[in-house]
Amino acid sequence: MKYIVQLFLFLIICSVNAQNIDGFISQYAKNGKELGIRSNFNGIILVAKDNEVILNKAYGYADIELKDRLTTKSKFLIGSLTKPFVALLVLQQVEKGTIKLKQPITDFLPYINKEKGMHLTIHSLLANMSGLPHYEGLRDYIKSMKNFSAQKFTPKEYAQLVDKTGLSAIPNSKFQYSSLGYILLGAVLEEVTGLSFTELIEKHIALPLGLKNTGFGNNTFLKNEVVKNYRFRKGTYTENINRDQSNTYTAGGMHSTTSELYLWSQALRANKLLNKSNTKKLFKENLNGYTYGWQRNDTEILRYIPQAQFYGHSGSVNGFASYLFLADDGTTIIVLCNTAPIQPYKLVSDIYRKVHNEDLSKNTRIILPGFKSKALFMKEGGYKGITAYHKRLTKSAGFMVFPSGSYLQRVLRMHLKEKMDLIPLEKIFVRFIKKNQNAEDMLNRVAYEFLKIDKVKALHYFKLNTKLFSESANTWGSLGEFYEKEGSLNKAREAYIKAVAVAKNNFHTDLLSFEDHLKKMNDKIIKE
Repeated sequence: MKYIVQLFLFLIICSVNAQNIDGFISQYAKNGKELGIRSNFNGIILVAKDNEVILNKAYGYADIELKDRLTTKSKFLIGSLTKPFVALLVLQQVEKGTIKLKQPITDFLPYINKEKGMHLTIHSLLANMSGLPHYEGLRDYIKSMKNFSAQKFTPKEYAQLVDKTGLSAIPNSKFQYSSLGYILLGAVLEEVTGLSFTELIEKHIALPLGLKNTGFGNNTFLKNEVVKNYRFRKGTYTENINRDQSNTYTAGGMHSTTSELYLWSQALRANKLLNKSNTKKLFKENLNGYTYGWQRNDTEILRYIPQAQFYGHSGSVNGFASYLFLADDGTTIIVLCNTAPIQPYKLVSDIYRKVHNEDLSKNTRIILPGFKSKALFMKEGGYKGITAYHKRLTKSAGFMVFPSGSYLQRVLRMHLKEKMDLIPLEKIFVRFIKKNQNAEDMLNRVAYEFLKIDKVKALHYFKLNTKLFSESANTWGSLGEFYEKEGSLNKAREAYIKAVAVAKNNFHTDLLSFEDHLKKMNDKIIKE
């Protein structure tokens, strides 16, 4: 009898929690833009705590024109949430011994440039440390992103296209998110197993777990089985044009439901798809907290809820958006949305706080001081506010977190415009060089900003960048541009020679641009 009473009370509490969270989320479905998520939420949300699903509910429409409502069985594209699945498939092959993490991709894809491919290991691709750029790296090899989105590829053709791109960072030197790296992993998986990506998911994930609505479908499947997706502009929803599924591929082409994503994530954490040792490898943190296909303490969410510790991953493709949030305290939140734009980070954070009965009228977000004016900057914490942001997020994240180079550039621009004392800000620049994987970008932006009004300081920062990051072709190229604008042609030529040499050595994606700058400089010197 005592057990029955306890069970009854538990069910009542769960029901009350579900109603509270449902009512809370419904506000975002009606007034999403006002509540800070850019537009009204249209999709499905699952919330679970301690292995019990509290809520799994659909809000809005699968087809807005026909007013066809979503259900919890509606299938969505999940975008880059595909990457944790790809990482799992790779680790399954590691467990079988067919793939080793330290192997270069040239062991599997013999048609890839051997000299460059030897630097691209399975580990570096999984951890987004390969140095490969994101889609922008394709710009010199495609007519436009619109044409590219409609283009069909075999895995080999796609891998060969990726192979044409250079590297925008030295392998294993920094975290740099790259969907192109996960395209190569897809090609490796198919080569090793002899199975297509669709077959790999079906055989090694869907069938073992009894998943009926998770996989990788073709364009016909997308049209007939997956909900429509939309873009919201000026008060109107317009159906979005889908990319060809062959070029979303292993970077973002999978579909699923909230229920099946939950079952999969639970099975993964319970070592049902990998042994304990390889599950641990899957979730082991690398640079910037990125594991193999997962982000530890994603700062996009952490800045809203710095008290949380979690693994997560977002996804965005066509007009779809997704987020899977797995907290250490047993809270799981899954968001699938079929309208853009949407800000899933705030939505997930607010749901997490609601689950934990927090007072949402109290803002827990860690902010950076505004840069629109000196008054706003000082009101929101000024220099101490910038330092506090760095320290608090670093402590919460478990890895170094710095303000972006673009933010610091805007703060500098405000200082120059309002003729503020630059010494306190420059002290921050110096402090933020150490252990900052993006210090090169920060210094480059600072140098170009100073170039507008103080050439001496600009040259100081350009030179400092080449000293600290001598193996970066970009730093030498930027120094060359400075000297060229100043009319110091011989010095510019020397800098461009160095940029070309470093770019060749590191297979840099902008090698052709540096060579073009050098040729033009040589021509100018000859004419003089």
